[in-house]
Amino acid sequence: MGVRDEEEEENAPDGATVARLVGDLSPRARDLALQGVKAARAADAGDPFGYLGGLVNRRALASGDDEGDAALAMDVTPNALNRYGYVHGGMLFTLADYAMGVTARGLAGAGKSAVTLEAKANYLTNARAGTLVARCAALHQTEHLIVLETRLTDAATDALMMVVTGTYDIIPREAGDADGDA
Repeated sequence: MGVRDEEEEENAPDGATVARLVGDLSPRARDLALQGVKAARAADAGDPFGYLGGLVNRRALASGDDEGDAALAMDVTPNALNRYGYVHGGMLFTLADYAMGVTARGLAGAGKSAVTLEAKANYLTNARAGTLVARCAALHQTEHLIVLETRLTDAATDALMMVVTGTYDIIPREAGDADGDA
């Protein structure tokens, strides 16, 4: 255990303090805090999408490992909404970005990684509730580049909400690199 770990553990609130802090929150704020705890537990358990993936409430529908195409879903929860009651644009983009990362990683091949060179988002409409689906597919691939497109839809209506394109550079994976997000 390093010095920083010891300091963090020493300054960590005890269970009673956490219960009091959460108990004092409004029901809406309590829901937000509980989503944060759920995300932290997933990250602590080794979820490859980490804490942010947990906050986005994403789950895999298709892995993208074999052929590259990936599909992820996100259930809209209070933590995803902006102050106007719509899903925050950053949450929409994050879901699309995760789908592109899974797809790029699947296409890069063994011993290689894919890193984002650029991404462009077209926001077409939004949602206040429900389940959103991000489906990503390759538009073009060379030895060193991958161009992807992700379409984000409402699962109930299949309405197109967002189109994101991204360009990825295929690079050698360095020794010790985890097979994390692209």
